[in-house]
Amino acid sequence: MKKLMKFFFIFTLVPALLLTSCKEENDVYTPEPGPDLTVNFETLTNYMVENDLDLPDVLNGWITAAPAEADLATFLNTYDIIDIRSAADYAAGHIEGAVNSSLDNILNTANGTTKPILVACYTGQTAGHAVVALRLSGYTDAKVLKWGMCGWNSTLSGKWESNSGATNGAVGEGHANWVTTPVATNQTFNFPGFSTTATSGAAMLEERVNAMLIAGFKGVSASDVLTNPSNYFINNYWAQADVDHYGHIAGAYRIQPLSIEGGELANLDSDATVCTYCWTGQTSSMITAYLNVIGYDAVSLKFGSNNMIYPSLESHKFSTPTTDLPLVTSNPVETNPFETLSDYLVANDLDLPDILNGWITAAPAEADLNTFLSTYDIIDIRSETDYNNGHIDGAINSSLGNIVADAASTTKPILVACYTGQTAGHAVVALRLSGYTDAKVLKWGMSGWNSTLSASWENNSGATNGANGEGHANWVTTAVETPQTFEYPTLTSSATTGAAILQERVTAMTSGGFKGVKASDVLTSPANYFINNFWDQADVDKYGHIAGAYRIKPLSLENDELKNLDASATVCTYCWTGQTSSMITAYLSVLGYDAVSLKFGSNNMIYPSLESHKFSTPTTDLPLVN
Repeated sequence: MKKLMKFFFIFTLVPALLLTSCKEENDVYTPEPGPDLTVNFETLTNYMVENDLDLPDVLNGWITAAPAEADLATFLNTYDIIDIRSAADYAAGHIEGAVNSSLDNILNTANGTTKPILVACYTGQTAGHAVVALRLSGYTDAKVLKWGMCGWNSTLSGKWESNSGATNGAVGEGHANWVTTPVATNQTFNFPGFSTTATSGAAMLEERVNAMLIAGFKGVSASDVLTNPSNYFINNYWAQADVDHYGHIAGAYRIQPLSIEGGELANLDSDATVCTYCWTGQTSSMITAYLNVIGYDAVSLKFGSNNMIYPSLESHKFSTPTTDLPLVTSNPVETNPFETLSDYLVANDLDLPDILNGWITAAPAEADLNTFLSTYDIIDIRSETDYNNGHIDGAINSSLGNIVADAASTTKPILVACYTGQTAGHAVVALRLSGYTDAKVLKWGMSGWNSTLSASWENNSGATNGANGEGHANWVTTAVETPQTFEYPTLTSSATTGAAILQERVTAMTSGGFKGVKASDVLTSPANYFINNFWDQADVDKYGHIAGAYRIKPLSLENDELKNLDASATVCTYCWTGQTSSMITAYLSVLGYDAVSLKFGSNNMIYPSLESHKFSTPTTDLPLVN
């Protein structure tokens, strides 16, 4: 899963200082142009057209109204109904036979269906995003319940009643920015670009649909758009006769039909936030979800014209049901945030082994520098002072706490550089769990880039302060502890869906900073920690381990190896260098464990004995800029 990358980051050219005697090492790096990300758009949209997934196909028969009371039994037998309201509201009253889910989990829930799917939400708007995801994922007969549960039973109509009609339902009536002049003349714009790890149209579509669902419903209030219409590229999705009859928002275009094959998408400004409005906010929700999938920054004007000119409307108006269709109740489902989060992680290929797949890369050979620099968007999370004193050409400065926000400006795979490669592990876990699944750590950090920056590693490995375990009473050669089974941690969250809990927990992890502990502290008091030696068994047999340590590897949610970690203790992971253990520690912290990484790993304990995985100061210094 990959977040939508909004902007191109272009490396600036550094002017060369021409010396009398030019030497190869003084050549200045000249970056190659960044990739044309609109190629991804072309690959995706060609696939969608070829497979009858153009927008008009997705909008074909996508909505159905609640049945007449006499037709209820037939209606209920026709559909598998998925209710994506909150668990509490579902329990308080839902359609008989409906199952409860959420927008971010809709595809997983759909796996158990055998009939056409009908998605019910509060108003019929969020369901539009869900149905686009379903239709683009093979459930081509999925439908939205028109008006949502507001249209099923009058006791549930509050959201529509308070946003249409006489109550807060005429924000456009008399507004200076509701006008009767002609709509803006259509222009031609560039198509959007987006970054992706996929190469085929089918794989891109799956990745983009998941990103849309994780991002949640994209809506904007009518009052915001009317107050500041210039903040949006506005598309009035009405027929021309209706625009002539009712008017429109100032500055709006009218682009209908809207398709890939017909070329009308070129009339949308891919550099702006595209705001679509319709009569009810239901069609515009479908269009908005679709546009976000193919790379646009798009929002739906909530409740459509019902929230702007309800008194003037002659049709397409919400009215409270006069016949209440039946509801059934159930006991509220008690949610377990840890279980919800872990299920979501496994279902979305975000288990720990997935996160640890290809997560690190070393500094390049000097001859490969140009290719290396053109491959990555580099984010340097050292202090501003140290960054300014010397950083990799093209790198931007950020911090662990801001890493996910600053990643939004990237267009290529992200490479995170820190001092030693350890704090970067926390950052890369945050990025990979936030959609940047190809983010990587710069191995050894800036210490491995240029010898002038190697002090952090030199002072914590080798002969200098680098053999805390050699001869220590708590470095032993006995067998590691036999794994036990423990309970998972108790996780609290204000969120209820897996995607929302994950976002909340990633923010908590990055805000909490790097979680590390000195090797000397662990060796002195190993009983203070639940210690996991993340080595292969052969390496434990060869080198020994910290007294009382376990060896739990592999470590995953799907296979329940995490149950071998004691959630009531401080879980200390150690590896060879402190880089893998930083990744694991960050992941465990997201899951609710009290976790720490043993800094510099075995390099800080048994460096003289190690035959591999040892830091060495670079013999070739790669260039720095300031």
